[in-house]
Amino acid sequence: MPQKIESIRTYVEGHWLFVLISTDAGQTGIGESSYFINPLAVRHIIEDMSGSLIGQDPFRAEHLFQKALKHHCVRDMAQMGALSAIDQALWDIKGKSLGVPVWELLGGRVRDKVRAILLIEASTEAEIIEKSLAAVAEGFTALKLKPFVGDWAKQSRPQMLRKTVAVVAAVRDAVGWDVDLAVEVHRNLQPDDAIEISRLLRDQCLYFLEDPILPFSVDSNRRLAEEIQAPVAVAERNLTIWEFREYSDSHGVAILRPDIGVAGGFSQMKKIAAIAESRHQRIVPHNFTSPVVTACHIQMAACTLNWDVQGYVRETRKPWLDVVKQINQIEKGFLKIPETPGIGVSLNLEFLETASYRPFGNAFAHAAPTAMDGAIKHQ
Repeated sequence: MPQKIESIRTYVEGHWLFVLISTDAGQTGIGESSYFINPLAVRHIIEDMSGSLIGQDPFRAEHLFQKALKHHCVRDMAQMGALSAIDQALWDIKGKSLGVPVWELLGGRVRDKVRAILLIEASTEAEIIEKSLAAVAEGFTALKLKPFVGDWAKQSRPQMLRKTVAVVAAVRDAVGWDVDLAVEVHRNLQPDDAIEISRLLRDQCLYFLEDPILPFSVDSNRRLAEEIQAPVAVAERNLTIWEFREYSDSHGVAILRPDIGVAGGFSQMKKIAAIAESRHQRIVPHNFTSPVVTACHIQMAACTLNWDVQGYVRETRKPWLDVVKQINQIEKGFLKIPETPGIGVSLNLEFLETASYRPFGNAFAHAAPTAMDGAIKHQ
């Protein structure tokens, strides 16, 4: 039976923005924006767009995305965060209405479970080693490290390079060679330092080196990727199929990192993955927000052959446990692929009705550090 979009509501918890779309048939779908810098901007955009979406057919996700994106041919991350959350919700509605998971709508499963790569959240070398060993004991076979610890931004070049490399080497010695280790550079380096650190880490057999330099120039990142002596993963801040195609044109880029919460939802992520697959590139999505985006990524991973590991942060804590009725299920380092219709998770509206916005601040160590002369070090 045909349905029409009846209402669109948003909820904000901390720096997470959720959308809930309801139809006149009583069906609902949910989505999340990954524009964590200012979720209130996304809220206003969704409210502004609602008038053109009310009364529309929720099954026409691609059509509604294209209509919104190309109405003025203007795009930024806040707008794409809004469109992405809406697209997720529309696919969730379609899956629930037809009684199938979203992965079934996108071609069916190509794997039985989704390998997770755990972000090691630690601020010292000892803590990184301790948490890495604990993760391996749990069954994780892939870890992502942030080895830039302490006052690295105030150190001399050789000291910074040597200490950072030493952290990675210490983790490798501790966990052995049955574990894939990726390094999150977090845009902390200049191109020459990125090339040098990849050379110094060559004997550690890195899984990938992520975001070596600032993301603002596609050309600079493409050129650098072709010189770095390790697999390079980039593009978590990119938004459209055109930007990802430009990254994918580089043979040096091994991995693309789209985020379903800003890169266009399911409708565009399937295209980004296809662009990458045609050039033998893997997808390792950017993922550190709530269980909703993780759930959407799991749906994509289930039906996308070149989806590699799934970025993962622990959800068995607040506020992850608060915002959904059930977190994504993980066992021995592998995320389970749900058989339930839609995206597989639902919002805890009782909690979200009283939740509120809190500025992102310095959470997850995202602050730009200062160098020894007081200037911003974030390159």
